[in-house]
Amino acid sequence: MQDNNQQGKGVSLSKAINIIENGLRVSLDEESKDELTQNLIALYSYMVRRLLQANLRNDVSAVEEVEALMRNIADAWKESLLSPSLIQDPV
Repeated sequence: MQDNNQQGKGVSLSKAINIIENGLRVSLDEESKDELTQNLIALYSYMVRRLLQANLRNDVSAVEEVEALMRNIADAWKESLLSPSLIQDPV
């Protein structure tokens, strides 16, 4: 974005959106009433909207925001893997 490469920007943002929509979001059960699942669905939708806005408006801050959110999710996953006590038994 900062080097004004419109084609590269579009390709990169499309890949990021595809990962969120067709990788992360589809892995969630949208019928679930689980609060965490519903929060993740809403968060992933928000991230996609922000990336679309970033593409349309050349908004670097929107990309940085999504990057920070994704980093937080990754950190939470890493923490949960290191803390077996956080893993719940299936009901």
